[in-house]
Amino acid sequence: MNSADHKSISLGERWRREATRSVDDARLAAALEALPSIRKPMVRIRPGSIRCEMEGAMGSIHEVSLQIRTLPMRDWSTLVRVLRRSKSIVEALENGRVPRSFDRLVARIVGEPLFPEARSVTFGCSCDLPEKPCRHVLALHELFARRLDEKPWELMMLRGVDLQALLARVRQTEPDSELPPLAYGVPEEPVLFPDAEDADLGQTLSSMQVRWFTGALADRCVEAALKALHGLSATTPPPPPPANAAPAAQQVTIAKSDEDPDNDEKPARKGKARKQSTAEAIESDVEKVRKSAKPG
Repeated sequence: MNSADHKSISLGERWRREATRSVDDARLAAALEALPSIRKPMVRIRPGSIRCEMEGAMGSIHEVSLQIRTLPMRDWSTLVRVLRRSKSIVEALENGRVPRSFDRLVARIVGEPLFPEARSVTFGCSCDLPEKPCRHVLALHELFARRLDEKPWELMMLRGVDLQALLARVRQTEPDSELPPLAYGVPEEPVLFPDAEDADLGQTLSSMQVRWFTGALADRCVEAALKALHGLSATTPPPPPPANAAPAAQQVTIAKSDEDPDNDEKPARKGKARKQSTAEAIESDVEKVRKSAKPG
């Protein structure tokens, strides 16, 4: 399955899955039944917490809350610098979306992902039900999951990130001498973490790209490369000598042969070996690799 065929999971669905992990169907059904009893005007989403009031039996009111620590802000200046070179992520944030690539970027730079793990979310409820989390807490989780499908930016509010202030800093155009210019005039820095679900090579790369990365080349590719190398010139013609160089060299050779009467008795000097051409050197290396790759 490639990335185009892989359906993205919404923030709300991700929150729902994390919150209901290891929760049985009966408790989930009870939470859905309790969902309408949430007094929506009393729902308050603040940095680090979600609080609401729920109507209980006999006119009682339960106070329910979810708590999560806000993200550390010490490395956000670095995040802003990278976002200035990530056009697609910034456009998504300006449209109120929170792409998975931004979540992974935050995790890489800040050290903690924007989307929290279930174990990092604590809860509280004023009811006296024995099961933990109770149906009121699960109902609040479901309410927030539905809100994330409509207003994804509320996740950033919960983690203590001011989206508008972040975008305002990203839009500033002061020069950054520590970052090199983008190569080849591309509009943004390549995103290391693609906007996909649990992306791996099989989902984000085609089979041919995977073979290329693993070094699995077809035999016909090797043959085509060797054929192209054979088409290159075997030797590079030497540059023409100066006009007076050849006669002077001949005179020196003749003079040396006249001065040496025993020249005929000396063994003939071996000529220098012809320098191997680039094509021949590459072909020799390819042949060595082929032989070493053969079994036995």
